Amino acid sequence: MKNIIEKNDSRLSWIDYSKGIGIVLVVYGHVIRGLASTTIISDHYIYYSDNFIYSFHMPLFFVLSGYLFYNSYKKVPSIAFIYAKLKTLIYPFIIWSILQTVIEIFLSKFTNTQTPPSALLTCLFLPRAQFWFLFALFFITVIAYLCFKASEKYGLGIILALWAVYFIFQPSLGPFDKAFQYLIFFFVGICISRQPPKFPPVTAAISWLLLTATLFTAAIYFYFTYSPKSKVDYGIWFILTGIFGSALIAQLADGAVSNKVFTFFVMLGKKSLPIYLVHIMVASGTRIILMKIFKLYNPAINVLTATIAGVMVPLLVYNYCSKTRHLAWLFNFPAQKKKEPSLVTS
Repeated sequence: MKNIIEKNDSRLSWIDYSKGIGIVLVVYGHVIRGLASTTIISDHYIYYSDNFIYSFHMPLFFVLSGYLFYNSYKKVPSIAFIYAKLKTLIYPFIIWSILQTVIEIFLSKFTNTQTPPSALLTCLFLPRAQFWFLFALFFITVIAYLCFKASEKYGLGIILALWAVYFIFQPSLGPFDKAFQYLIFFFVGICISRQPPKFPPVTAAISWLLLTATLFTAAIYFYFTYSPKSKVDYGIWFILTGIFGSALIAQLADGAVSNKVFTFFVMLGKKSLPIYLVHIMVASGTRIILMKIFKLYNPAINVLTATIAGVMVPLLVYNYCSKTRHLAWLFNFPAQKKKEPSLVTS
């Protein structure tokens, strides 16, 4: 595991480690949601677990994406920049949205929800399941790109103004709602990238970690106190929780990388995109096998097994496909140079 860190120093290992933590939480969150319609797990647990995770784990990915955006924007020519995002975000969005929707339609009788054939006609402009992230991140990136093209000096201010208008009036923008909701986290990431974080030495780091943990805990408290009981709320406490939660994960990741603790998270972060694309099908399949075939209804066994499978099986699928000429296109744009497919790319 030591080599994972050493070979990855140039890519800022704390970013990959953060993505690794984030993608495990993504899988766990979807496993919990998949069990929501069953009776083996309490609604109370689902509510608090689901809202806790969703208050910061997706904001984390947008903060990291924003952190890597500006450097990439400055290095890559205009047309090439947009084209690269089409290949890394929209291409897998199209391929896997269609593939997962087809599978869900055919397996509807075994799953918790019924997927009508009409979903195949709408899945590319009304993102389904986890694919909203790729859709939203692409349009956020385009928005940021156009803002900086309009004014290099005031690009950040334009982004903040656009988000502020949306936040104040909160119009219904259909599939583009998520892009404007999470634009603030992308903005925070860009701001940080302009003044890259210098993580303090161990003694000071503990103090900063405790401060961040305290702020995160306070934000979580108010988030649960003032949010609706039925869904993740988009308001000021969600924003603060997302920012402080992302900062906390980054600090933990930096400490873990420095001490070479659980370095497999770096590998998971580097291959977070295959996990993100495949995990729901794997987790759903695991739940079906455990409950319908083996009659295992223990919640701990279901959650743990489906989460592990949701992380590991996609990696096996990716490794097999990437080495098979006729299947490599599932994860990599045809004819492009092979690189580790990650949810956050520079």
